[in-house]
Amino acid sequence: MTRSDDELIVRAAIAAPADLPMEVAARLGDERTFTLLTATSGLAILRKYPTKPDQSQIRDYVEALQARFSDAAHLIKPIVFETLIRFAFGEDDAIDGVDPEGLRTAVFLLPYAIISEQHISGEPLDAFVAEVLKAVNEEA
Repeated sequence: MTRSDDELIVRAAIAAPADLPMEVAARLGDERTFTLLTATSGLAILRKYPTKPDQSQIRDYVEALQARFSDAAHLIKPIVFETLIRFAFGEDDAIDGVDPEGLRTAVFLLPYAIISEQHISGEPLDAFVAEVLKAVNEEA
């Protein structure tokens, strides 16, 4: 079965941020790739938090991420991750003025972090990927 470029980006984002296929990202362009990563992050966040988490829950999670990814802890900025989580819950203006590099780090890291900690694989993983692709294509 041949996978689309969109699917390759989504699957790479949840497999390992360092494995993002750069040639595929280059074909899709920065905007499409960022859209796919943002959608993947958003749906992963909604999978982790069925209801909007409060600030202390987010802070605790960011601290856990910093410990889990200690080599990149300095890149995991609590305000950026909080903003992305709030954005996933419909606060569209939450990302206005957010550090672009911090946001980029968040959308690269969160899908992998969340999906891997939930040990999703097989059919549930395929369903998650399909849900992301459907959401992105409905937006377009």
